[in-house]
Amino acid sequence: MTTQQQKPPPPPPPTAQPRRTTPIPTVGELTRGPVHPRMILNAVEGWGKTTIGAYAPKPVILMAGGETGYQTLLNAGSVPSVSAVTLNTWPEMISVVEQLVDSEYETLVLDALSGFERLCHTFVCDRDFGGDWGEHGFVGWQRGYAIAVPEWLKLLSRLETANKTGKTILILSHCLVRPFKNPTGPDYDRYVADIHAQTWGPTHRWADAVLFGTYVAVIEGGKTGEKPRKGKGIGRDDRVMYTRRRDAWDAKNRFSMSEAIDFANDPASGWATLWAAIMENVNA
Repeated sequence: MTTQQQKPPPPPPPTAQPRRTTPIPTVGELTRGPVHPRMILNAVEGWGKTTIGAYAPKPVILMAGGETGYQTLLNAGSVPSVSAVTLNTWPEMISVVEQLVDSEYETLVLDALSGFERLCHTFVCDRDFGGDWGEHGFVGWQRGYAIAVPEWLKLLSRLETANKTGKTILILSHCLVRPFKNPTGPDYDRYVADIHAQTWGPTHRWADAVLFGTYVAVIEGGKTGEKPRKGKGIGRDDRVMYTRRRDAWDAKNRFSMSEAIDFANDPASGWATLWAAIMENVNA
């Protein structure tokens, strides 16, 4: 007689685990708060970028080594005397911006964008390429420009912290003319900021407003068509600022500003004109 082997009892059912849920953020309407813009003013030489910064509310001007615009204007009596500091190294730049976060200044003016990019690139070239700017170093395969981006983002992060404490950020930028490869038609030239595209991309995205300043162009005798002919620029001294992107320049704004803003020849009125254009629709 064989004994039937008994089957082991089934295992107990698994203990139910509490279901994890991610709390849903409170949904509500955002209310309007104070306006502290993050702006880039990209303008042709002599347009008045530095003057606008000098007349901003409680400004401190951070000058990249080699930038002498504010000092020259001050010596000529064209701008008021305000706090200013010259920065010659990238670590010094980062440190000073950090110190200014909790300062009494209301406007941080950076003069100029290309100079601070140069400080950043010099730091990265020395650190990662032993100071070699050649094909076997920083510029080889454009790798230095890409490696420098995280360093540049450190500056934008610290400026963002300063902005959140109530400071307006005004970055002044030199411009130049470069060819633009147009994917939808013929290529053409346009005004761009005088920095590398790897630097400009995140900086442009970060800013609330990218503004382009130039003079009203008056051309005499030009011709377009099958036999185009260059005209002669007879010039004017009327200053204008553009706030929206067009084929000839890069611009944007998040304040519904007028597309073109006329600036008087009175240097002291520049900041007031810019601020009025920003607040026109903010206060609507």
